[in-house]
Amino acid sequence: MELLFATASLLAVTVAASFIYYRRIKQAQGEYEAAKDLVKGITLGFTKQLARFTGVVRRIEEEAADAQQAAREAMKTSDEALVVAREGLEETRKIVSRLAETEKAVESVKKEIQRLAKAPRQPAAQPEVGAPIPIQQDAVLDQLTGTELEVLAIIEEMGEGSVPQIRERIKKTREHTARLLKKLYEKGFIDRNTSSMPYRYYIRKEIREIIQQRKKRMKVAV
Repeated sequence: MELLFATASLLAVTVAASFIYYRRIKQAQGEYEAAKDLVKGITLGFTKQLARFTGVVRRIEEEAADAQQAAREAMKTSDEALVVAREGLEETRKIVSRLAETEKAVESVKKEIQRLAKAPRQPAAQPEVGAPIPIQQDAVLDQLTGTELEVLAIIEEMGEGSVPQIRERIKKTREHTARLLKKLYEKGFIDRNTSSMPYRYYIRKEIREIIQQRKKRMKVAV
């Protein structure tokens, strides 16, 4: 009987102890879950804060890189502007130097003009002006061939004539006509007007007078 009582008592104590331990285990488990949730919340908050901080750092790095690039470009532009400014300064110095030399030259010319104005003037010697061709009446024309005389007569009649116009009148080739005109020009019988193309040839004043005098004598003789 005593053994049964002792066994029952032991069983009751064991059940009671098991129940107490079970409650403590549940309590510990609840505390663990609460702590786990707390740690999870802290970890999640920290992760969010870390992500936000990382984004801020990334933006700062990007802005810093942009600022650095802008600074490099500004420095490059500044260097180029400095080079241009130096070149402009050097060019300005050259211009100032040239202006100074020009002023000196102008001043020298002024002094020379003043000196010449104060100096006594002497009458200038008149140069002797001679005719390009010695005017010896018909002897001048006698040295020409019949074709050359014909060319002179045509030009004297036309006033001025080009190679194509004279070529049509004398019925020669263009090269032959050009050689005739060149020969008469080099001998001083004709002159040429180079203000238009082709050149236009005209009789020199002295030769025209000789031709006109010969025409008058021929009319008188007739």
